[in-house]
Amino acid sequence: MILLIAWLLAIVTVVIAYVIAGPIWVKRHSLWFHVGKQKRRVSGMYGEIAIVTFAAAMVWLIDSAGKDVSLAGIISRWPMGTLAASVGVGLIVYVHGIRTALAADPGEKTRLFFTYLVYGIYSLIVFAGGSAVVALLVVQAMSDTAHLSGLAQAAIGHLPAGASIDPDTLMRGIEFSYLDMQDLLSQAEDSMTPVFVFMAGIFAINLAVRLTPLRSLFINNAVLLTMVSTLIGLTAVLVVGAWTYIGNYSGVITDYVNALTGLREPASQMPPMYITRYSAITIEMMSQKSLLSFVTSVSSEWGGVAAVLGLAQWIAQQFNRPEAEESPAEALAAREA
Repeated sequence: MILLIAWLLAIVTVVIAYVIAGPIWVKRHSLWFHVGKQKRRVSGMYGEIAIVTFAAAMVWLIDSAGKDVSLAGIISRWPMGTLAASVGVGLIVYVHGIRTALAADPGEKTRLFFTYLVYGIYSLIVFAGGSAVVALLVVQAMSDTAHLSGLAQAAIGHLPAGASIDPDTLMRGIEFSYLDMQDLLSQAEDSMTPVFVFMAGIFAINLAVRLTPLRSLFINNAVLLTMVSTLIGLTAVLVVGAWTYIGNYSGVITDYVNALTGLREPASQMPPMYITRYSAITIEMMSQKSLLSFVTSVSSEWGGVAAVLGLAQWIAQQFNRPEAEESPAEALAAREA
């Protein structure tokens, strides 16, 4: 409900802002596109509505991908922090807007002043959307760490103890603890899903900025925007991936393998079939600890979507480089003329 209200408020405020700005923003914030040999333009309002709609969709997807963390829960847990961040960003947004209005031509100052008063709400909501994504990823990672740590201790605690334990009970305990560990590792791998959703969203918006009239909203900063946002997305994947691998994956497997190794003496008294199974479980857990195994395991459906969109963005960059806009023959003809 919070996300829906924010999205509707953003759309209403951006429409009102463009109505107030009138022809001033028609000149500065239009979407340009080609119809045949003619170049046409429409109000940039439609592009900004598309951007905030896409941002809202990405927040909703990441919010839905989280197991026990929600946007409403974060706001209710840290109400004062949310309010302080909103006030701080609001001041920056409105100071920038007022300065822009005061620096305009004399005949445009009053209209732009009221425009930025309304547009500031839209800008604040867009910033809040980006902040919500970061908060959801961070809080979900912290929650996963605490949850998986408890599961790891429970799985290790289920391993039988004592030198006089009979072989059947020992093997049964090892098998059930192994199943618990596999379930735990599966949950650790799934914890990467929100990050891949975030990465896929960044690649998708970058493609839209590069390949649609949305590019004209950012003028000369379109390429820089896609590069910076891609870097942010890759950094998020690397940071959360390292956090998950070191804290929730590799360390947990190391503790479990050490616990299995501690059962080596009583396990040596088991029948050969049990010993073979015990050895297979130990070797399997040791092989799962590798970084390659982790990277392969976390490649979920959303990881595949992010990879495909990332490849599409790279291809789009190659065809949209400045030097690719004209052929060498065209450049030579232009110089000779």
